[in-house]
Amino acid sequence: MSTIVNIHRQELSTKSYFVNRFAELSTSYLFWQIQEIAWEHAEMLGVGFENLQQDKQFWVLSRLLVKIDRRPRWGEKFRLETWPAGTDGFLAHRDIRFIDESGTTIIRATTSWLVLDLKTKRILRFDSFNNFPFHDERVFDGFAGKVPSPKSEKELVFTPVLLNEIDVNQHFNSGRYLERIIDSYDFDFHDKNRLIEFEINFAKEGIPGDFLSVKKQIIDENNHLCSVVRENDGVELIRARLHWVPR
Repeated sequence: MSTIVNIHRQELSTKSYFVNRFAELSTSYLFWQIQEIAWEHAEMLGVGFENLQQDKQFWVLSRLLVKIDRRPRWGEKFRLETWPAGTDGFLAHRDIRFIDESGTTIIRATTSWLVLDLKTKRILRFDSFNNFPFHDERVFDGFAGKVPSPKSEKELVFTPVLLNEIDVNQHFNSGRYLERIIDSYDFDFHDKNRLIEFEINFAKEGIPGDFLSVKKQIIDENNHLCSVVRENDGVELIRARLHWVPR
């Protein structure tokens, strides 16, 4: 039996260390705020990190779709709202929105999560969870979908995983993948273009000792496909679809 729960809210402001060179919320900090409020609300609902640890289980972010009307500026106050948006087989969905002081939704996101067994790494089905919470509201009609692999013959340049890119689980931090992709575009490109939509599939875990590279396919001037590739086995750790518009 499903349970309706309240939306969780955070009142925030855009700190100096949140912003990019254009004095607006950076893509990586946008992602980390989405991740942080999701973890916080899961704890409040009794399905968070600590609760799952007791059953030797853990959450993994699988898919993400974000659409940006505008980004909060340096010093601007805004509100984050999130709620669980139901389950679908192996995936649990969660929606997030950023709202400015006028009450306008400026960023919308939907995330899809897996629960894995800590020992076997086996994915668990959500029909095995009783009374899994949800709130009957959506920011989009659908959920984040499957992102295709980019096609490119360009030679890849691999660089090592750095200390600050590793999280407490000893895996490559999910937000650092985004940073690698954003940093693969030069200053001139960012001066002329801004990112208004991105969709990500998280596929494999990077670890210390890995060497990684960004593979890129320019579909047209606005739409790009990217992946982060590991050198030793050629595996794509994440795949991303990016939509850019002139700045």
